[in-house]
Amino acid sequence: MRASVVNKLSILQVIFLILVGSNCSSMAQNAPTTATYRDYALSHDGNAARGKELFMNEQKAACSKCHSSDGTSRLAGPDLFAIGDKFPKADLIRSVLEPSATIAVGYGTTIVERKSGEDVQGIIKTASDTAIEIMGADGKMVRIPTAEIRQQRTSALSLMPEGLQLAMSPADFTDLIAYLETLRQPTNGLASAGEMPEPIPRATKSVSFLPFFRDNIKLTRPVWFGRIPGTPNAFLVLEHGGKIWMAEKGTDRDTQSMFLDLTGEVRVGGATGLLGLAFHPKFLGNRRYFLKYHIVENGKISTLIVERRFAKNQLADSGTPSRQLLKIPATTQDHNGGCIEFGPDGYLYIGMGDTGPQRDPQGHGQDLKLLIGKILRIDVDHVDGERLYGIPKDNPFVNRPEVRPEIWAYGFREPWRFTFDTVTKDLWVGDVGQDQYEEVAIVKAGENHGWNVYEGFTPFSNRYRSEGAKYIAPVLSYSHRQGVSVTGGYVYHGKRAPQMKGWYVFGDFQSRRLWALTHQNRKLTKAVEIGLCPTRLVSFMQDADGELFAVGYDSGTIYKLDLSSVNPTPLQVHILAETSEKTPVRWRYAEQLSEGWMRPDFDDSIWTEAPGGFGTRGTPAAVVRTEWRSDDIWLRREFTLGTNVLSQRRQSLGLRMHHDEEAEVYLNGVEVVREPRWTSGYTELPLGSNAVAALRPGRNILAIHCRQHTGGQYIDAGLIEYIVPSK
Repeated sequence: MRASVVNKLSILQVIFLILVGSNCSSMAQNAPTTATYRDYALSHDGNAARGKELFMNEQKAACSKCHSSDGTSRLAGPDLFAIGDKFPKADLIRSVLEPSATIAVGYGTTIVERKSGEDVQGIIKTASDTAIEIMGADGKMVRIPTAEIRQQRTSALSLMPEGLQLAMSPADFTDLIAYLETLRQPTNGLASAGEMPEPIPRATKSVSFLPFFRDNIKLTRPVWFGRIPGTPNAFLVLEHGGKIWMAEKGTDRDTQSMFLDLTGEVRVGGATGLLGLAFHPKFLGNRRYFLKYHIVENGKISTLIVERRFAKNQLADSGTPSRQLLKIPATTQDHNGGCIEFGPDGYLYIGMGDTGPQRDPQGHGQDLKLLIGKILRIDVDHVDGERLYGIPKDNPFVNRPEVRPEIWAYGFREPWRFTFDTVTKDLWVGDVGQDQYEEVAIVKAGENHGWNVYEGFTPFSNRYRSEGAKYIAPVLSYSHRQGVSVTGGYVYHGKRAPQMKGWYVFGDFQSRRLWALTHQNRKLTKAVEIGLCPTRLVSFMQDADGELFAVGYDSGTIYKLDLSSVNPTPLQVHILAETSEKTPVRWRYAEQLSEGWMRPDFDDSIWTEAPGGFGTRGTPAAVVRTEWRSDDIWLRREFTLGTNVLSQRRQSLGLRMHHDEEAEVYLNGVEVVREPRWTSGYTELPLGSNAVAALRPGRNILAIHCRQHTGGQYIDAGLIEYIVPSK
């Protein structure tokens, strides 16, 4: 899929730890199993400081030989900048223990066979018409002239071998994972307003996700969904692996049938696969439709744009061979883009990523001699010389020497889903970022949207900067603290939610957040978070009535979005009782149960007084000021509310809490939260009307019981309220 949908789309081995100086064959016969390492790390919280030492230790993990963590991607392995923001603990563990299970986009092993018979394998760092440069596990760069290459192919095996954890004890491994969790994007330098809101505020009321098909419709990693023109209850669904299903909604049951199977032709893996479909504007008359997918020939990956036809009954593909319109060679398997759409002008628009390597070292996004890193525009109804398509006469670079006439706009890294506003005709593009920022832009003919000179609003590299060039800024950019892989959406013009009319709805694949924004002349005016998708969000669809759908990649579920429930007014957060994140809040605590401990009239004067939070040092995202190591702890704190606060409130309450493990929370003796398991950081839990009713002017008591079963531990909490600002 995309750099997003697979770099970001499936974790795809974000860690690429290369063991140096260890001899796995000399390990003891009774070495711990992979499951032992996994289970220990999941049930224990390691020491991040010791983990950092392991990261740098050349005799054990030696991670720093292959991984940078400053966003430079200068070594063979993936750069680990902000990796703790991007992926949860379980995924980090898996990527180290199973390095070949899913391989990060841009870091698949390439094997080059020289004409001399010598094989060279490693990670492609640069590639041009004359030579490629490959970095091996030893960190050494090898330059191979194109004339010396007999064959080039990719491998399903990671350059990182299995079993590297065996050089460490399970406790050491857990410490290493704890250090990786601390690698987060710094908050300093992030904008708090304007076009980079940090964070994007929550809406007063959220969207509802309604499964569209009944449970008998079974889909595997769907990437695109759309209604077949002229058949209101029949739809096509594309799966990443190459299958296209027809799904029909019925009164009593839904049905599913194979429409077209391209699994033997489509190259699946990394950022490649079956990615997009577009129906011809005159489909009802000519039955033509178009696909975008990838193939591999002699080890080389290419993007294909092909034309096919429906059968006359419009219930199946015609079975006639594809008509290939475009074949665009990729430099690597990275960033191949994932969208084709017919514009309101009747021309086919094609999104192409820079195809790598990471950071676009050859400046593909800025090179007008290439089709990659661009939005293309072609005429599928005419033939132009040797081309099987025509060039629209008003394309911005027609008759420009050494510029491809298909180019409509340029400067893109990975345009993952773009759509046209059905009213204004504006083209909205979600462009997946490199290491720090995602962006959403409105794109016009001939524009340069900056990659790799800019990433979002931020300067990235001066290598391909042109004197006097005009770089178009996005409408909005967000940091990887909020999401790591933008999924472009639609401007809403449906009837069910008039309050959302004209809002652009989009999301993030990995964090699953849905946002909506408005703008004026491409300047952001409002942005709110309107929901959290139940599964990773890979695509949107808009029906003829303007209502929106979302494609759930992992669950295989198509959701209809009920935007009528959304109130886009941003909630303001007011702190009623602070957590201990910034201030050493005083609590009274005991490690033995006392009857009636949660009641506001309970006498806690004999309990110990100490500052929060409570737990063991090294627990991720914990601010430990008082050590707690027993199985149970009971906490009480007092906070005061004025009458004026209560009279203005009556909106919604939330509990900001970090607990490891089980927690039960009482407000003035009323149970308001009972949370199992644990959290990996501070999270906000909505409280019900019982919590609102329990608050009173003056003295209030927040009481918590936390129970610890195994591993590291922590408890801290505070009370917040969400306020709808008065107009």
